[in-house]
Amino acid sequence: MTMYNPKRELFAFAVVLLIVVGFPAIVFGYQYVYQPRSAGDVKVFDLTAQVPEGGGWQPERITVNQGDRVRLRLHGADVVHGFAVGRLDVDPVVVRPGEVEIVEFVAEEAGQFTFYCDIWCSPYHYRMRGMLEVLSPDGDLPVEPPTATEKHLNELGILVDEPHPATFYPTTTPSAEAGRLLAEDYATVVEAWRDVEKLRSTSSSDVFAALQSETPDLTDEERWDLIAYLWSTTTTPKQLAAGKRLYAKNCAACHAMTGTGDGPAWEHLQDEPQSFADATTMAGGTSWIYYAKTARGGMGTGMPYFGTLFTEEEMWSLVDYVWTFVFNYDDLSW
Repeated sequence: MTMYNPKRELFAFAVVLLIVVGFPAIVFGYQYVYQPRSAGDVKVFDLTAQVPEGGGWQPERITVNQGDRVRLRLHGADVVHGFAVGRLDVDPVVVRPGEVEIVEFVAEEAGQFTFYCDIWCSPYHYRMRGMLEVLSPDGDLPVEPPTATEKHLNELGILVDEPHPATFYPTTTPSAEAGRLLAEDYATVVEAWRDVEKLRSTSSSDVFAALQSETPDLTDEERWDLIAYLWSTTTTPKQLAAGKRLYAKNCAACHAMTGTGDGPAWEHLQDEPQSFADATTMAGGTSWIYYAKTARGGMGTGMPYFGTLFTEEEMWSLVDYVWTFVFNYDDLSW
């Protein structure tokens, strides 16, 4: 004869309660947090930010229709994160642990847009990526044609991963202001080179080689000052300021604020990041090479791609800023 056991009965009741009430509550909770909800004419998504080793963005993919008004409720789960969306006019926000930030916008353009963390959050910060899919009215994702820049890269046949050591490089930091003053006496030479596309497609080492015959009375140091000035003509103070902001948020963790390649994250990478302050390698590369590498990322390394995050203007401002680790623009009279 089995004796009555109140503990066993209580346990059985708890199991039944969990199955009947708890499981549906869990399912409903998941759907509430991670599935879109309608708030009037607004599609609402809850998006949680965790360090990549803890799961990253959850969910990693959000799909809406073109024309939808989208409201993202951003939850901070562990450390301070940033939230930004590439190539969309959406203001970035800071997501603090335990708090909720609201981002709202209209998905006016169909396509795929990368959202990402723009605040250093862990050694694997560069993995903090997710995808916003905006479907066209027919329910498809449009195939984006190659941009003018991508076409140009193909036409140039740039070999991004090939070594590009410099034959000539400066041994001191060239001064763009000193070069500007020299340019007044070498107007013909400067005008022949003062073409943005020409300068972006030619290494400073090759320009130096040409200047050896074009400016025989200048010293090597003066030639490099003239080159620094030429490089400054491809940008503006406003572009450099924008590039500096992008660099600080997205590049400094690996490449260091000084551009020396020894930022706090480099020890966690497979390969040591490039030193932008090393003139022996920088002078051998072209601005187009650095643009292409930044857009595509370093294959097989920890270098992430930024082509889907930044506009072409932002990409060029970043490349322009990188040159300030080799050339001194600080005292330049723009």
